[in-house]
Amino acid sequence: MATSSKTTSSSMSDITSDQRPRGDGPPQQPDERTLREERILDAVATLMVRWGYRKTTIDDVAREAGVAKGTIYLHWKDKNALFRAALIRAQQQANADVQQRIAADPQGGLPHRLWTHAMLVAAANPLLAAIMKGKTDIYQGLRDVFDPATLLRFTSDYEAYIVQLQQAELIRADLPASVIVFLTSALKLGIINTPELLGMEQTPSMEELTEPISDLIRRWLEPEQSSSDSAVGKRHLMEWLEKVREVEDHIQ
Repeated sequence: MATSSKTTSSSMSDITSDQRPRGDGPPQQPDERTLREERILDAVATLMVRWGYRKTTIDDVAREAGVAKGTIYLHWKDKNALFRAALIRAQQQANADVQQRIAADPQGGLPHRLWTHAMLVAAANPLLAAIMKGKTDIYQGLRDVFDPATLLRFTSDYEAYIVQLQQAELIRADLPASVIVFLTSALKLGIINTPELLGMEQTPSMEELTEPISDLIRRWLEPEQSSSDSAVGKRHLMEWLEKVREVEDHIQ
């Protein structure tokens, strides 16, 4: 099954496989099918932000994208597959942006800088921003469209990444990696769910939260003096994001 998230590579160059130069010829342009998929996924993202996951239907998406309902089923077998593709595309776009930011940041390999860039990138992506700003219906929809085995694979890859950072002395090694995974995941989930509990009027903006959370991660996880430089952390980050991309591509 083809989806346009395949056209949003997490590579540093952010060039799609269909647009990559081959030999000496000019870059190939996306074909009609790919452009139609992109238009449909744009519609999905817009409607999820507007109405949420459960209220958005295939009929709504078809109207928003200007295509027949049957056309959508030529690309995706059901609503879950369609919405999964939209969420994966948004995340892959964000990962590509994070990679570029990390590469340009002299301290980009340090965990607190990853949080800084990831939060700023999420705030700039409408679909991810909606999730991070407390639209929990979209987040619950995400759990609906990913099977437990896939979510476990994401968690396992993240834990392996944490172990690499501990071995490189970029984060404290006196806590089990599983504990760090749990607590950092709880922090992210807290950011997503707290606005619903406290109300938006009591919720700071993502921009206001970014630096305090980054400082929290730095003070909690990173040693005062590290024997490793940022380049090591950058390499491990790129390896982890590549594993994430492989899992995402596999479930398309």
